[in-house]
Amino acid sequence: MTRAGRRVVLCAAGDVPAGGMLRVVVPEAGPLLVANVDGTFHVTADTCTHAEASLSEGDLEGRTVVCPVHWAEFDLATGAALCFPATRALAVHPAAVEDGRVVAYIGGSHEG
Repeated sequence: MTRAGRRVVLCAAGDVPAGGMLRVVVPEAGPLLVANVDGTFHVTADTCTHAEASLSEGDLEGRTVVCPVHWAEFDLATGAALCFPATRALAVHPAAVEDGRVVAYIGGSHEG
C-alpha cells in the first residue's frame, strides 16, 4: 500500500498490544479498527459490511477479524470478505507507527 491521503494520528502504539484491537472514531472516516498483528498495525473500517456491527468487539485470529454478530471474516491487510455472510470488502487505510503513534492515511486510493 502506498501512503496516499491525509495523515491522521489514531492512538499511541502502546494502546493496542499485540493481538489487540481498538475502535477509533475519525470524523472524516467514521469508526476505524486499529489492530496489532504481531507488531504490524492494520487500520480498516470498524463496521462489518454485512451486519453493521463493530468489528473491534469481535475476535482477532491472526490477520483475520471475525464479526461478533454472524461471524463474517475479513482479511485486515486487504479488507477482503473471507466468508459468508459478508460479501463486500472493508475499506483499508495505509498505516504506520511514527514516533510511537499509530497513524493512518485517510482518503487514499486503497479504500474499498
